[in-house]
Amino acid sequence: MSKYFADDLMFITPLSHEPGIKLFGEVTGAHEIPLSLALLSCRRQHENVTVDLTGVHYLSRSALETLVAAARSLPPPGCLTLRARPELDLPGRFASHGWHETRSLQLSEA
Repeated sequence: MSKYFADDLMFITPLSHEPGIKLFGEVTGAHEIPLSLALLSCRRQHENVTVDLTGVHYLSRSALETLVAAARSLPPPGCLTLRARPELDLPGRFASHGWHETRSLQLSEA
């Protein structure tokens, strides 16, 4: 499975200094499969995975749900860390859906 993906809206590439992936562009519900496959590839090799969203300027709710589902599927003590700029308002979006209580999910502002 590849950690790389590209289309007209989004690009996925592996992180170079830690286990995980970096996304660029607009992440929509149409990206659920490539996003899930890239995360699965990372999770097979590492307990903790980082998703760097600092290059993302739009993140749909369904794409966010895909990330939350991936975090919830990690066996303990695994953790999915989402690194994002404040403009994506991940803390507010997570709190409004109750996702902030997901133990295997961490937010990190860049």
